[in-house]
Amino acid sequence: MKFIIIATLAASLLTTALADSEQVDQSEVSAPPGCYYDGTAPFCAGSCPDNYRETDKDNCGDGACCWTGYKALCCHT
Repeated sequence: MKFIIIATLAASLLTTALADSEQVDQSEVSAPPGCYYDGTAPFCAGSCPDNYRETDKDNCGDGACCWTGYKALCCHT
């Protein structure tokens, strides 16, 4: 019985954390023209391909926030 209560509580906390990380005001966070954020939440590993330069690192970038790693702001060179 205790296991069911603990499992239910853990699932509830995880669901709340996921919902909170996805609530980002897109009007405040956007990449400049010719740039984009690379990395997918929640386990981000942002990196830029050839012909792009990493100009910044951010935990949330232009969307949901990373639990691990970061999103890379990649701008065309």
